[in-house]
Amino acid sequence: MELQDALAARFDRLKPGDDGWHALADAGVLGLPFAEAHGGLGLLPRDGFAVLEIFGPRAIALPYLECVLLAGALLDRAGGAAAAHWLPRVAAGEAKLAFASVDDRECARATSDASGWRLSGGKLLAIGAAEADAVIVTAMSNDGPAAFLIEREALAMKAYPTIDGRRAADLLLDDVTLPKDARLAVEPEDIADILDLGAAAIAAEAAAIMERLVIDTRDYCVQREQFGKAISSFQVVQHRLVDMHIEARRAAAAAALAADALDLDPAARAKAISAAKVTIADAGRFVGQNAVQLHGGMGMTEELPVSALFKRLTVIESEFGTRDEHLARYMALN
Repeated sequence: MELQDALAARFDRLKPGDDGWHALADAGVLGLPFAEAHGGLGLLPRDGFAVLEIFGPRAIALPYLECVLLAGALLDRAGGAAAAHWLPRVAAGEAKLAFASVDDRECARATSDASGWRLSGGKLLAIGAAEADAVIVTAMSNDGPAAFLIEREALAMKAYPTIDGRRAADLLLDDVTLPKDARLAVEPEDIADILDLGAAAIAAEAAAIMERLVIDTRDYCVQREQFGKAISSFQVVQHRLVDMHIEARRAAAAAALAADALDLDPAARAKAISAAKVTIADAGRFVGQNAVQLHGGMGMTEELPVSALFKRLTVIESEFGTRDEHLARYMALN
């Protein structure tokens, strides 16, 4: 909590145009989940959720999750020369990593030969890839999912903004050739762990966003008047605010269970995280839509944060698996 409070105070003091990534480096959280040998703090990746709980309510669009908690944590787990080279630089704020895990219709594939590896296919929505120095790309090999570290210059990509203010890129893997040591020493289970970690992380972020939306909407309803009275005095509005609060608390509980489940066996972990993802999707849509509605026309302007927060919740709904995909996984595990 002390780290979270200090980081929140630091970002609240930032002015437009200030370098938020540099602020993260100064706070020492860019190496939070890395081993001390790699310039990190040796903490658990889920300890980094506190950073996302700061970013979410403030609509801060920095790729901390993708760079540090996903790509960085997977590289830290793999170890070796690549980890020793990249992770101290990431921890110091001197380099950025990205994580590309979403396939296009032609699933990314990796084939090996005497000289190394050849990747084909493509990846979609790689957050922060265009600004990264290297990208960890997952692809299907003959022995299951594999992860490869590729320097930015070796990748063809198309960058674009997302609706929640971030930068993403689609990667074209047109027979990309890599040396044998480009494949990270991780198992398919490690990649599955990281993807579940990502789902749990955005659940924590979403819960923090919903809490902010409930507070902001309540305060706005106290100020906004209709027929000479604050709309917060209308019973229907009071009931709506209570329902929003209940959904936000339900989301927070689900996010906490998902974070705790990261220590469980793979089946129990997957079940808890899928349950959280379904809960977050339903609660996020309810809280976000009602926040916009109760703000009236102001809810869709850039003057208030509610619009940006609603957009982020909308994106979270389908990140690391859609609601329906997680519902199907949960049912299959029962």
